[in-house]
This record gives sequence, structure tokens and C-alpha cells, in this order.
Amino acid sequence: MIDDSIKSLTDFIKDQIKQGYTWNDISKLTLADLKLMDYVFEEKKTTIDKAFPFLF
Repeated sequence: MIDDSIKSLTDFIKDQIKQGYTWNDISKLTLADLKLMDYVFEEKKTTIDKAFPFLF
């Protein structure tokens, strides 16, 4: 569980650096910032009947 979290954070940092952010920018992020970013960018999944209830 901890290993997965560390890997996820490492992947996040590498991705942000690839997008042009500096380590200084990334290191200023708080846990609340990370949670918000995780929520915003998480893959949204739903069933077709919930996405298009008027079809059923």
C-alpha cells in the first residue's frame, strides 16, 4: 500500500516535470492540492444507463 502510494507520487512528479513544471513548483503542493488534482483528473466511469437515462 505504501509502495503503491510512493510509486503514484513519483509518477505524478515525473509527469508534472515533463509538462514543464519545476521541482520548486511541485514541492509547494499540499496534500489538499494533490487530493483536488486527483479528483479532477481521475477517470470518471459510469454505466450507460446512468449516463443516458433517457434512452432506457
